[in-house]
Amino acid sequence: MTQRQIFVLSFFGLFFLIALQLAGVFRLFLLPLGWAVILSIVFYPLYIRILRGVKGRKNMAALISVLIVMVMTSAPMIFFTGTLVRETLSFYHDVSGWIDQRRYEVAWNALLNSPLRVIWDKIIEKTASLDIQIVPLIGKAMQNLSDQIVGKIQAGATNFLFFVVNYFVTIIILFFFLRDGEAMGRGLKDLFPMTRENKEVVFSRLSTTISAVVRGLVVTGGVQGALSGLAFALLGVPFPVFLSFLIAFMALVPIGGAVFVWLPSAVYLFMAGSWGKALALFLWGALVISTVDNFLKPLLIGEKTKLPTLFLFLAILGGLVFYGFIGVFLGPVILALFLTLIEIYRKEYPDHP
Repeated sequence: MTQRQIFVLSFFGLFFLIALQLAGVFRLFLLPLGWAVILSIVFYPLYIRILRGVKGRKNMAALISVLIVMVMTSAPMIFFTGTLVRETLSFYHDVSGWIDQRRYEVAWNALLNSPLRVIWDKIIEKTASLDIQIVPLIGKAMQNLSDQIVGKIQAGATNFLFFVVNYFVTIIILFFFLRDGEAMGRGLKDLFPMTRENKEVVFSRLSTTISAVVRGLVVTGGVQGALSGLAFALLGVPFPVFLSFLIAFMALVPIGGAVFVWLPSAVYLFMAGSWGKALALFLWGALVISTVDNFLKPLLIGEKTKLPTLFLFLAILGGLVFYGFIGVFLGPVILALFLTLIEIYRKEYPDHP
């Protein structure tokens, strides 16, 4: 082995050892770093406009941009937190009472005495050999729901401080990403072993995908939450703020997320004897709330990212499972980068299969 080979081997061995240690140091901040990258890409155009307005003072422009981000992200949480917490606790209390008093049996009997009995009789004919005991199954399902709610409340209280710390770390990182983002982007591009043209294609696709996914999901969730909250309040559905926030969150589910909230709410109104309100909520949910989801997501995400709808659905859902909440955005980004690299390969090596 020559001296040159020994040097190269030693250099890269030391390099990977230090990189491994650095990864351990930054591991705690991977989540804030990821969110800061996403937010910096989304709000970078705003930062550029502010930078022109303050005559090129980067610190001032980054500070103003970060303050705007803080207002946009924290103001809704602060405004609705009190109501949301009260409604969440009341929801748990009512569900627990509903289970303890076995009121689900009364609701089931009311269903059997309604016009829906015809549908249930047909289901029984098809499944008579299975000997399904519905009431015990409902009781078990409701108990599991109660346990899940308790677990989520406890986990939320435990992780609240962690969330606050992560939030402010994200905001601090965001300031530097906005201020120094151009230089960081150039340095990152220099590390890629590609032609300048291909680098621009990759980074442009990355920026477009992140911006489209974030805006698409946030706008869709906000619109669906507002429309459902209005309907819940007007029709007298309990816990309208809690349920509208739940629908906004369920907008992250690629297909049919809001249905899992407004449909049970319509069933609740039906069980309570408000057939007209139940029908109104069902029609509003099917024709308005879910239609918004089917219209806005393809418009804001699919058309801008040029991603196939099926693979976009799988990327969002798979990213959510694999990475957690941030995976909703990372999944489509990884898919877009993968497809971009395939396009580059086909362009650079047209004669290869």
